Amino acid sequence: MDMKKTTGGALAGLVLTGGMLTAVSAQTAAEQTGLSEAQVIEIALLEVPGEVQEIELESEDGIQVFEIEILASDGTEMEVEIHADTGEVLEIEAEGDDDDADDD
Repeated sequence: MDMKKTTGGALAGLVLTGGMLTAVSAQTAAEQTGLSEAQVIEIALLEVPGEVQEIELESEDGIQVFEIEILASDGTEMEVEIHADTGEVLEIEAEGDDDDADDD
């Protein structure tokens, strides 16, 4: 019986810790950039209505860029790139589109 309580307590602690890590991660991203994740998601959804699947903060050509993957209402998987400091939409493309395809 004590083992169940210990395991349950440890599991609850891990869940709470995971939630705090997520909050700290989002806060850290907002401190490193000019925009919060919530603001970036709002900008992306204005461009491509749908359901956000994933959001990543990356460095491209020396600037911080949020990449937001959205499942559009028509079922298309789209990616919106947003400048992390200014909120400028840099690129919108369907997932799987290859930028290098025109180079052939």
